[in-house]
Amino acid sequence: MTPIERETVLRSHAQRTTARHPRRGRTLGAVVVVGGLILGACGSPPSSGGGSGGRDAAGSPSKLPKCPLDALKKAKSPVKVNLWYSGLVSPPVDVLTGMVKSFNASQDKVVVTADYQGNSSAEGLRKYEGASSTPAQLPDMLYLEDTMLGELVDKGQILPAQSCMEADGYDPQEITAAARGAYSVDGVLYPGYMNVSTPILYYNKVHFKKAGLDPNKPPTTLAEMEVAARKIKAAGVAPKPISFLANDWFLNTWIAGLGQDAVNNNNGRSKPPTKATFNTPEVQDLMVEIAKANKEGLLNPFPVTDGKIDHYLALLTGQSSMLIETSTASGTIAGALDGAIKSTGTGVDIDSSLLDTAKLIPGSGKFPGVRAPGKIYASGGAFYMLKTSSPAQQAASWMFLKYMLQPKNALRWHLVGGYLPVVKSIIDDPAIAKFQETELSGQLLKPAAEQLTAADPDQAGPLIGPFTGYSAAIRQALEGVLFSGQDPKAALTKAQKNVDALLKDYNGQ
Repeated sequence: MTPIERETVLRSHAQRTTARHPRRGRTLGAVVVVGGLILGACGSPPSSGGGSGGRDAAGSPSKLPKCPLDALKKAKSPVKVNLWYSGLVSPPVDVLTGMVKSFNASQDKVVVTADYQGNSSAEGLRKYEGASSTPAQLPDMLYLEDTMLGELVDKGQILPAQSCMEADGYDPQEITAAARGAYSVDGVLYPGYMNVSTPILYYNKVHFKKAGLDPNKPPTTLAEMEVAARKIKAAGVAPKPISFLANDWFLNTWIAGLGQDAVNNNNGRSKPPTKATFNTPEVQDLMVEIAKANKEGLLNPFPVTDGKIDHYLALLTGQSSMLIETSTASGTIAGALDGAIKSTGTGVDIDSSLLDTAKLIPGSGKFPGVRAPGKIYASGGAFYMLKTSSPAQQAASWMFLKYMLQPKNALRWHLVGGYLPVVKSIIDDPAIAKFQETELSGQLLKPAAEQLTAADPDQAGPLIGPFTGYSAAIRQALEGVLFSGQDPKAALTKAQKNVDALLKDYNGQ
């Protein structure tokens, strides 16, 4: 495969991946910017017909709403349920549509249809927001990004999956602790299935060897990344060694890795947040370090823009040697190099001589933290049930989500869909061990799976109703520092002030 062909394949793969992982290109939606102050255009969540209570209705496991399992048993004909999904393309969308087909064929009580609502989760959220005040227009299930959990819970239209799990004898403990922690509010698990991803480090082993670095030992912290970048730059291997997307996801992950919260009220998980808390000395130091690395020419920074994959191309063309990105990009990178690096029955065939002749041999490592590697929380997307549906449709929706929780189906989401294992029973499945040994995408995914297993479930990401506006404020700070030379501490202070105003507006204060 020629370099031009690889770039074409990578562009095609990455554009599809960007569509299904809008963290890298989420449309910011309706955000009002007045004098640099970012406010959610619609303020607090609108009253939602057919829903009630939000966090007050299911504020603890003892207050869980009833899951009407008996309604499905009493149904005299197959119950039809509809799933809205967005931000998924091939291969994950093939996994989903295949699972819908196999589920429908496996029984005669429920018929599921899955309807596409847009390339990004932001589009899917807008469709839901537009229909939320008219319950008859809503589907029975939603698939949306993890950052949208706060708004979904605040609207009070979600039937917590934990209600049905407990009613049906399914133990929520069968789901990994990190996934439960990320998708629970006040001890209540809301989605029925989670497609989990995390950020990890990708790097070019060829560049590492040329710079005198061990190609099999990626950096584990930001400080180690800088050390490696200086050696690579000094050796003339890559002019800007670290390709860096100014994504709030990464900053949120570093904040969590420091053991800190981005907002108050237990990062918004005990009750809706009212204040931002991310402007701490530790986070200021982090922003200062990012700014210094950029001024030193170690970073190759890129803004978050829909459909743009320049941060990937920097790695492909040799302009950069390292990249922090989503674990699901493993399939994108492996697909772009298909034919250049062969997978065999006994392992991925990367001959050591290739390190002297090839331009790109990809490796991966755990997310480089401020103090230690792999300090992440579960991210990605999730499937929710709506309690605006009839009792029979609520029970039927749970039946489908329980089907996805079956080990064989959870395994398919990992091996084919590229998402990380969330059902405990498959973590040690021989098929996963083989995947990690014999497939390049599996090898690249391995650090993500390991760090998710070790993740602290009590250190989940921020739960914020107006997350779109919060995200915009954080990105504005990052981009101001990287592209306009703004003072890091001043940029963070401004971002915190903007988020405080956003939360005040959202909470109707």
